[in-house]
Amino acid sequence: MRFVEPAGLGAALPEIAAARECVVACGAGAMEGDDVAALLLSDYAILEEGTSLRISSAAAWAGAVWRIGSAALRLLAQPRVTASDAVRLGLCDEVGDSAAWLGVRSAEAMDAAAVLISRRGGDPLERAEFARLFATGTPREGLAAFLEKRRPRFS
Repeated sequence: MRFVEPAGLGAALPEIAAARECVVACGAGAMEGDDVAALLLSDYAILEEGTSLRISSAAAWAGAVWRIGSAALRLLAQPRVTASDAVRLGLCDEVGDSAAWLGVRSAEAMDAAAVLISRRGGDPLERAEFARLFATGTPREGLAAFLEKRRPRFS
């Protein structure tokens, strides 16, 4: 899994677009241009409270269309989109603290999901990824945390 901080979003746009692993991007502040494009093209987008998006570049529009399809046309009348509106519209996945989000999710499981979704591998690939994940011990920690009613601790 690759995590991209707000400061590096725009510069990471080519790598995000070509990534094979799961890309989680965090946005903050008044965002526009390649920063918005990179955020919208990531697999999972987290916005800090108070963030706003200005969808003004061709790449940002491509990201909006990738995430919400033709519904992106509704954005033409909105010069800026707030973080809560971005989640409501489907542009981003959540508003919150990215560090807290990362601490309770398994990087291996996120990467496996990204591989399965992007390759559309079907049953043989799913079985192989499932076996690989169980070999890492990650699912055991997730199951143990669930049974013990605590947050998982992934390394």
